[in-house]
Amino acid sequence: MIHIVGGGMVGASLATALARQGRDVQLFERQPFVDSDPGDARVSALNSATLDWLSAQGIHPNTHPFQYMHVFAQHASAELRWGEATVPLGALVVNNHLQGVALQAAERAGVQVRFGDRLSWSDGLILNDQAVESELCIAADGARSQMRQQAGLALKPRDTGQNATFLRVQVEPTRVDTAGQVFLATGPLAFLPVAQDQAVLVWSRDIQAEPLSQSPQDVADLAAAAFEHRYGAFQAIGPATQVPLFDGHAQQYHRNGLVLVGDAAHQIHPLAGQGVNLGLADAASLAEAIQRRGATRSACAQYARQRYWANEGTRQAMRALQRVFGQQSGANNALLGLGLQVFSKSKILRLASQYLASGRYIRVH
Repeated sequence: MIHIVGGGMVGASLATALARQGRDVQLFERQPFVDSDPGDARVSALNSATLDWLSAQGIHPNTHPFQYMHVFAQHASAELRWGEATVPLGALVVNNHLQGVALQAAERAGVQVRFGDRLSWSDGLILNDQAVESELCIAADGARSQMRQQAGLALKPRDTGQNATFLRVQVEPTRVDTAGQVFLATGPLAFLPVAQDQAVLVWSRDIQAEPLSQSPQDVADLAAAAFEHRYGAFQAIGPATQVPLFDGHAQQYHRNGLVLVGDAAHQIHPLAGQGVNLGLADAASLAEAIQRRGATRSACAQYARQRYWANEGTRQAMRALQRVFGQQSGANNALLGLGLQVFSKSKILRLASQYLASGRYIRVH
């Protein structure tokens, strides 16, 4: 039996993949799944490689594709644009919805989904105060993973010095084919279309910056102005929620029959929307390693070798972007503007970055 602790997007998707291999899988989640309300602003951008892998596992969430991506900086003269009308760059999905669809797929595949059990780790899985035999235990229990901590797999989170504010807004239907991001002096602001007339704003701001208004509509109006009204007016839907931002990376992914995936292994700044793609890439890699080598230490080692440096490279890239766009000196703004101009005029660079963001590595002609 393979045990997976954590039935979120990554854990439930991985459970489905393993069950479809014919393996016995138990999936543990704290509480039964509950649908989110229409104003849910916790969303993820899925690249094409992630979407293909989910589809191969029989997981088909409702998504909103976008064709274009537009990035500019408040203090730089150039702008970046990606995309073409015929090929989606990616798709947005509500996190809670993807979790629900993945849990349904897991149950269809034969996964035993359990809620409310007491779980811990002490040289093995402890289930409701009883030690249980496990071929492999997979910790998919999030950034504050208790399983990781109890197994002694160190991860020291780094405070990014920023909070993220999430707000769902109603927008003009003509604006929802383009995702956007503007780099402001206090941090990046993202526009993520999630429906035919709705988008989610994700505003990462320095903690020392002046707090945003408590009024969701005030936040929406300020965001529209920050985007220079390129996406029209925003009408707030539901409350604005705020969370602190951290990043971190476990130095070991596995030990003594326990292996980490997703946020239990790594966290990154959300400015490029790569977090869930990395987590689901972990799930795909571990499922493939188990299919080839069984639920063994060798499979865990293969998975760790494949994913550690990919995750670390993305994490460091996000940190570098945060530093570069966060510095607002005159010299830095001039260099940033020059760099954006060079990038925007190079078809090769734009296509290369587009395909890398898609989760694929292909030759650019």
